[in-house]
Amino acid sequence: MTMSQVDAALQEITRLCREVKPSEAQDLTTALIQRLTTVELEAQETQLRTAIERSFLKKRKIALLALLDERLYGRPPAPDPTPQATAPTEDDWLDEFRAGLQDLSDRHIFQWSTYYRDRLAEDFSHLLDRMADPEAVKTLPPQIASALSSHANDIFQKGFNYLMAQGESESYALMKSLSGLQRFFDLPIEFYSTRLPAAADLEAARRLRALNSCMLSAIIMGYARVTFGSRTGREVLLENVRAWLHALPFLVTDDMLLVRGGIGRSHFTDSLLCSVLPAISAFDGLGNDRQHVPLPALSQYSVAEHRLDISLRPSTQSPYQQMIEVQCYLDSGYVDRRNLEEAHRRGVAAVVAPLSSDLHAFIEQDERLSATVVAVPREIDSIPSTRDQVLRLLVDRSYRQGTTSARSQRLQWNFARDFPLEEPGKLRYYRVHRHSVHELLRAFESRNGVRLWCSVRRSGKTTAGFDLASTTGEATVVSQTCSSTGELANDGECYDRICAALDKGRRIPSTFFADLVNHCADGEPADRGRIVFVLDEYETLFGELQATLQSDPGSRYTVVQPLLNQMVQFARENLLVFLGQQPDAHFILMEQNQLSPFVRQDPFPLFAHEVGAEASEFAQFTQKVLGPQVSLETAFIDAIHTETAGHPFLTVNLLRDFVAFLIEQERRRSDLHLKLEDAIQFSEVRLRPSRVSRSREYEFFRRAASQAMGARPGRDTVWLRAVYCCLSEIMRMSPETMRCNMSDFEEIVERVAPDTGISADRLLSSATESNFLDSNGEWVWPKVRLLGRIAAISQGDVYA
Repeated sequence: MTMSQVDAALQEITRLCREVKPSEAQDLTTALIQRLTTVELEAQETQLRTAIERSFLKKRKIALLALLDERLYGRPPAPDPTPQATAPTEDDWLDEFRAGLQDLSDRHIFQWSTYYRDRLAEDFSHLLDRMADPEAVKTLPPQIASALSSHANDIFQKGFNYLMAQGESESYALMKSLSGLQRFFDLPIEFYSTRLPAAADLEAARRLRALNSCMLSAIIMGYARVTFGSRTGREVLLENVRAWLHALPFLVTDDMLLVRGGIGRSHFTDSLLCSVLPAISAFDGLGNDRQHVPLPALSQYSVAEHRLDISLRPSTQSPYQQMIEVQCYLDSGYVDRRNLEEAHRRGVAAVVAPLSSDLHAFIEQDERLSATVVAVPREIDSIPSTRDQVLRLLVDRSYRQGTTSARSQRLQWNFARDFPLEEPGKLRYYRVHRHSVHELLRAFESRNGVRLWCSVRRSGKTTAGFDLASTTGEATVVSQTCSSTGELANDGECYDRICAALDKGRRIPSTFFADLVNHCADGEPADRGRIVFVLDEYETLFGELQATLQSDPGSRYTVVQPLLNQMVQFARENLLVFLGQQPDAHFILMEQNQLSPFVRQDPFPLFAHEVGAEASEFAQFTQKVLGPQVSLETAFIDAIHTETAGHPFLTVNLLRDFVAFLIEQERRRSDLHLKLEDAIQFSEVRLRPSRVSRSREYEFFRRAASQAMGARPGRDTVWLRAVYCCLSEIMRMSPETMRCNMSDFEEIVERVAPDTGISADRLLSSATESNFLDSNGEWVWPKVRLLGRIAAISQGDVYA
């Protein structure tokens, strides 16, 4: 090999280690050492040793250096087989685990979706394999918990101290810390959720649950010991239960008791013991003397109702495949007859609740409710009896209803509706890692400027944007939105502060935007390198700027124009990424807009898929929507992707309609191996215009298309109106082929967008990059075929 080839290989090894891909880096290093001749190794020895020492942690480093020594100096003599010869110590894995955590703290703090995810995913797999040893099940969890708890305490203390040193308020630093806590929880929950279908037998299920439990409880315990200025971590947790309560159903009983002890006794923790602990203990008892066991799969805390909603997913070996729901109320003042009756109608297996005396008396007289409601006494010593009642209900639902004849029965429920499309708090349990989005960012992270990523509504932009909110290896990524739903703390801080500046109308400082980006960073020095600032729902910001210009022309010189100029200044040394639906929203104040000339639009990826791929992003997503009870042929997945192009929201809509079709066809539970023929038959029956126009699954996009096509003249949705009208015209013109030639497309644009200044070429280019249209230069067709079908049957709203 030439020196340049060796240098290139070493650079690639360094890159892989920086991106936390140690297995790939080790394989490449091993291949390099074995490929080089002895003379070449001698010439490159210093360079190789330096790269190995700097790039790898202890275990891999020792193995690679041993291989290098063997190639250079020959195999070492065999050790004398005496009783003193010892195998590697049991603590080697713990040293490696601690070293990895320390590296994350020192160099990659809070980089959740890259370094933390990749490092802990590898650790999770390794530790789960080790726990196959019955002795390891007893000894590993306490050691894992000790190391991870110390790490959580370390990083959250560092983050808080840094923000306070930067002059931030204590309340803001706390909110950033709680946001980080939620991101940390998401990692073990993601690893656990991904492995649920494989945990088919009882022992595998309990190992998985034990590992997830010890990691989640360790994070809580470490956070509880942080000193947040005038408050302790325990106090912060008790004041902000929404940030962590959803993690409790994934704990085992012993870890739940540790968490309760770490947080300390209070009225709230007593409520947890009385209501939640019996349910968790019942989960522990499920599966005794059985071959399979349902496991907690979803959890969400309802602040308004002081209630934990928990769903258990049956094992793939179970004939009963419907989610098993449990509700745990924490306060009797929030339990009423209406909620209990609604739980009964939904088929909730058990409701664990403290009851008022009046409500208790009513339930005792109601056979329906008394069969599923478990009344919680306020005495702590009542926990065993409450547990036993919950366990009986869960056993009845999990096993006695899951008879051997269940699979021969017809489908009765739409299992695709278990996917929580309308409950964003539960979507973390169904997340698919978007390599395509990370690769898009990686293509531009080392460049400066302004990139625009637009796509059809509900296509995963927001989730993908916040999944990028860490460091990619070359830059610190800061994600914000202009349309916050409150799911993540401070995710709308940037927009809020710009709106506050517009309201005041005073001249903004020359460093306003740069200071704002640094303020929104995740508690780490954002000024130590390049920054990628991702702003979701960017149209809202520019709409606000435009509205302010109309109502207060003077703001042009004090806020709006200085802000645009500062964005340009930021983009000269960093990267600014706008996420949205419309590619023309930034065209404001055009006579002096310095920003728009810098904006470059890129195609935003939907869930990626290639024909025949079994493990693509889209294939994984489709399997998560349909659940483990369904097996999918790749041809079926290909057909669904042809219809939705990987658009997540419409994919869920279509699959819900598909399962409704299976129920209508009286499909049996034993016949859930889906083939291409199933997709074809569904398309012929359920995707006819008459069915699409009245299916409730497509109501959202029917309304979106109607509003877009009926937009008022002069509004800022001219582009959106034009592209939806084009979709509609193409589908109506060619309902069989669903495409038109370029000449016809130009005529359509001229007809639907007269006097708008939008040319056919410009509309096609921007609409293709935004996932509305696709083209091969000769033909034009809807990128998302289902969206085209919806547009074709929609009528524009009429405005007075």
